[in-house]
Amino acid sequence: MVWVIAPFAPGYDHALFPTLRETFDELLRICAAGQCVTETTATLGRAAAGFALAAACGVLTGLAVGFHPRLMHGSIGTIDFFRSLPATAMFPLFLLAFGIGDGSKIAIAWFISFWVILVNAAYGAYYSAKTRTVLARLYKVGRFAIFRHIVFMEALPQVSMGLRTALPLSLIAVIVSEMFIGSSSGLGERIYDAYLTYEIAALYAWLIVTGAVGYGLNVLYTLLERRVLHWVGHA
Repeated sequence: MVWVIAPFAPGYDHALFPTLRETFDELLRICAAGQCVTETTATLGRAAAGFALAAACGVLTGLAVGFHPRLMHGSIGTIDFFRSLPATAMFPLFLLAFGIGDGSKIAIAWFISFWVILVNAAYGAYYSAKTRTVLARLYKVGRFAIFRHIVFMEALPQVSMGLRTALPLSLIAVIVSEMFIGSSSGLGERIYDAYLTYEIAALYAWLIVTGAVGYGLNVLYTLLERRVLHWVGHA
């Protein structure tokens, strides 16, 4: 509503804020040209690769750390140090290691997602039902069985929270890297290109596409989470 009436306001800067009609005309144009699908696919491919690697490494490492209290106490300082590093500060390192291709972008998505997933998985395992674990040990239940049937199941909601938090972060990391690390495709590249050429309507159109992609990923993950973790209460 604000966007509709803004052009009639005194002091409205058309160069900075295109009208809603202009923005959606540009959005329809890039969709009709197939650019929307092409650029979204490129970005999602990089984000998915980084997220998948982070999920595999983060969940396994986090559960192992949380399942062993001594390991948890000994490594928490190191974990906090690395997860406090801004992902953007790692750009030069990943550029040196992987070049300006997809490898550096995937690595950045992995880095920012890995620590979020690891911390949630570790704390989920560490704070899993202690009473059940002690009772299982009294009945001589093996450590692997305790981990599989008690710790893992109790930690799943926390693990899922980490995955849900990391998913949009991996997308953000890839889009930022596409903007500032040489790229010939992707949503970040299109946003930055529109900025450089001062195509403001295109800039807003690509921002709308980016927001829609992020929202869609969150909705899809929420639906999947409710199906897999059906015994957990959801708001």
